Amino acid sequence: MTSFIHRIPFFRLFFALAAGIFTGNMLEIPEWISIVLLSLAIAAIVLSLIIKNDVHQFRFRWLFGSGVLLCFYVLGAWSFHQSQKSVAFPFDGVKGLFWVEVKEAPIEKAKSTLYKVAVVHYLKEGRFVDVEKRALLYLPKDSSGKRFDFGDQLLVYTTFSVPRSNGNPEEFHFGRYLQLHGVSATAYASQGHFKKIGNDAGFSPGVIASHFRQKLLAIYKRYHIGGDEFAVVAALMLGYNDALTRELMDSYSVTGAMHVLSVSGLHVAIVCAVFYFLLGFMDKRRGLFIAKHLIVIVLLWAFALLTGLAPAVVRSALMFSLIALGYVVSRKPQIYNTIFFSAFVMLLYDPCYLFDVGFQLSYLAVLSIVYFEPKFKKLWYVKFKPLRWLWELTCVSVAAQLGTAALGVFYFHRFSNFFWLSNIVVVPLSGFIMYAAMALLLVAPLPVIAGWVALALKWMLVGMNSAIRWIEHLPCAAYNLWIDQWQLWVCSLAILFAAGYFATRKYLLLQLALGCVFLFLTDDLARNFQSIKQKEVVVWADNKNTHVQFTSGNQSFAVTSDSLKLKQLSSGYRIRQGIERQQFIDRRAVAFCEKHFLITNDTLFRRKYSDRRMAVDYLIVGNKTRITMDKLLRFVEPKQVVVDNSISKWYSARLKQQCDSLGIAFVDTKTSGAFRLRME
Repeated sequence: MTSFIHRIPFFRLFFALAAGIFTGNMLEIPEWISIVLLSLAIAAIVLSLIIKNDVHQFRFRWLFGSGVLLCFYVLGAWSFHQSQKSVAFPFDGVKGLFWVEVKEAPIEKAKSTLYKVAVVHYLKEGRFVDVEKRALLYLPKDSSGKRFDFGDQLLVYTTFSVPRSNGNPEEFHFGRYLQLHGVSATAYASQGHFKKIGNDAGFSPGVIASHFRQKLLAIYKRYHIGGDEFAVVAALMLGYNDALTRELMDSYSVTGAMHVLSVSGLHVAIVCAVFYFLLGFMDKRRGLFIAKHLIVIVLLWAFALLTGLAPAVVRSALMFSLIALGYVVSRKPQIYNTIFFSAFVMLLYDPCYLFDVGFQLSYLAVLSIVYFEPKFKKLWYVKFKPLRWLWELTCVSVAAQLGTAALGVFYFHRFSNFFWLSNIVVVPLSGFIMYAAMALLLVAPLPVIAGWVALALKWMLVGMNSAIRWIEHLPCAAYNLWIDQWQLWVCSLAILFAAGYFATRKYLLLQLALGCVFLFLTDDLARNFQSIKQKEVVVWADNKNTHVQFTSGNQSFAVTSDSLKLKQLSSGYRIRQGIERQQFIDRRAVAFCEKHFLITNDTLFRRKYSDRRMAVDYLIVGNKTRITMDKLLRFVEPKQVVVDNSISKWYSARLKQQCDSLGIAFVDTKTSGAFRLRME
């Protein structure tokens, strides 16, 4: 391990920078501490340079390296804080007139059109104030089909808000996701509250790339490639994921082939091979040979820009560029150094890449393939070429899965049992699809030839999608699993120690790996035992519907106004609790663990009378109920009132005021998040 660290200098630089970014995300480092650390780092570097005695230089050789690493640690923490400050939106929740500029192609949603915009100015006290923040703007669909384009400038009367978590158990933090991707706020503007005022036709590589991508996508549509086939080829070729349906993504996710739908190393390698093939005539002279590699590098980065500079694409383009430069200077780059150099450069460019799922998965997959694949391949030597090809492809799939399985389960709560089978199908087929898709773009001006190429491309896409759906429906195609951050670290350490053992044959590393496995299994068993005993009531926070879920161990039933929405909201919670089946009941009064719950709707007490009040422990006001507290108290005598997100703010505030005056405990899920009640 020590020799590896010494041989890979960019591993140390990457680790120091990543550690600083991670620390900056966990806590805010005071400025004076950063100054002290930076001063110590500079002092160590200067001291190492002024020592002239050879003996002392050798003894204190660690000063220079430690100083450099400490510098990058401080740089990582500082750069992350600066990136988060640049995202902070100064007019959060303020309704007013905003000047925005469309930055990307619009995305069609079910009931609206999404625009990625730059909020340029805000009208404050009669004058425009600079804002310069990225945001998401939803506008209603125009019946005429008219949409705004790149560079269009709009005046919008709306409220830009920073997305916040609803506090639901195990929910995806969309606001945090947007913040880490540089998006400051979201807004919706109704019809008549926005107007186009101009267009900025200034030069922008991003805008030009987006325009070009839209033209390429139009070629596929022109040759009648639509539906799921269009969604797959658009994602494969150009990184355009907006056409992917949830059902299609679920199919690829269940089978472990989701990586095919995001442009990554495999796709960049295919594109790179095509470029080298087309420029093969330039190998005859040294000058042309160098020019060929430089042209390929430029074309690779043009392709990366075309796909939106996704982290996996940037990583692959950077690595292939380094390999190409190695050919130019007649040197073969060290693979691990190349990998960590690309990661180091990416974090220097954007520290938030460290928390991007694609960044993490792509680097873990590459490192795992580079390390484990040669070892797996040596286990069985196959002479028959087709069978050898299948064995090598399986080795690559297993190696990649070994490195990414724990992280994949942590983020997506699913392990695909047939990942090896789906990769045997989709990896070679996706290569043929990309070649055919590029050929179609080249012969598009020739309708007759392009028609035949498009037909072949369409049938390959249909075949791949059909194969994925067939694998999806195989018995036990995937397991739903749950691990938390602690278990993720234990799993990662087990794999790291095991890899170290196979490299060094030191039994201490094997013992540590087995110890991590034992610790993980013990912790998982304890958690499962605890969840079996747990009894809990959850009032979910949903703006449109009311959901109340009652859980006892791995059994659960719910009262809901939209069962499909509740299944979506509670998927992570059900996996963590081990709930195999969730029942839905149509009752308003529920007794659970000797407590009584009453869930209201707008018609529950309408045209009804009662001589005496019903005593309930928890009155859950939901389903957009508008009855006043005075009328409610004619029918019920609650110990606590819980108001869900379907109730308007003004009505909730009125209920709170009345409950406070009567001494009744009050909870509003709009402000406190989902209400969770654990029963003893």
